[in-house]
Amino acid sequence: MSGPLPWIAGGWLLGFGAFNFVLYGAWWRRTRGERRFLRGARAAEPDPLQAAWWLGASREGAPPQREGYAAEVAVRLLVEAGDAEIDADGRITVPLGRLGSQKDPVLATLVTLLRHHKGATVDELLTNPHFRRFRDRLRTRRAPLRTAFGSYRVPALTASFVTAFGMALHAMFTRCAVPGLPSRDPGLWTTAWIGVWAVLAALAALWPPESSRPWPRFTRRCRAAVARALADRSPGTPPRASMAAPRSAAPPSPG
Repeated sequence: MSGPLPWIAGGWLLGFGAFNFVLYGAWWRRTRGERRFLRGARAAEPDPLQAAWWLGASREGAPPQREGYAAEVAVRLLVEAGDAEIDADGRITVPLGRLGSQKDPVLATLVTLLRHHKGATVDELLTNPHFRRFRDRLRTRRAPLRTAFGSYRVPALTASFVTAFGMALHAMFTRCAVPGLPSRDPGLWTTAWIGVWAVLAALAALWPPESSRPWPRFTRRCRAAVARALADRSPGTPPRASMAAPRSAAPPSPG
């Protein structure tokens, strides 16, 4: 490669790299509080209710931050501890004479309210005004994390297009030949830029999609925490606990 082409290519590629560096810096600043939370969370196993909030559902790939699944897990924990019973219709009640053994304030509040109101379904726990105190306590367990990665891939892909097209146009106007081709016709850049764009677009695609769930390591830890907490669940409890639980949209992500 001789002539001005190395400088042209180097300048445009440097600009592409700088744009991605700035994009990474923006992501780094935007997620500073979340990363601080995750550093603190590494010291201990995630709380099962907080983990359930983040997971959003028992299935893989569910949207994160769903209150319904956190409520379901709270019910299952009570059933496992013997502090609640659930019938075939999904109605949760406190066994007669059971005082409750929960030290967790969220679960202790739920036991108190279930006893006072003589039971409820998961749907009622999430919608009935009588259980607002339980929902308020439960929301304190919501991890301060965004629900989606954010829009970084689209700007990076746009930058790859601009870089490839701009570089080709610049090389064509300065009458640089396309490297590796026998013809010295600069007009070949009108086609060659597509190959450059394909390479840069592949690099830009390393950014996760906008709607993807962030923090995969925390997701794995949360899944393990919920699995351990519910390891001794009674047969049939999960489907009954989830009966009538709404699948509402996730709340807006923080930040």
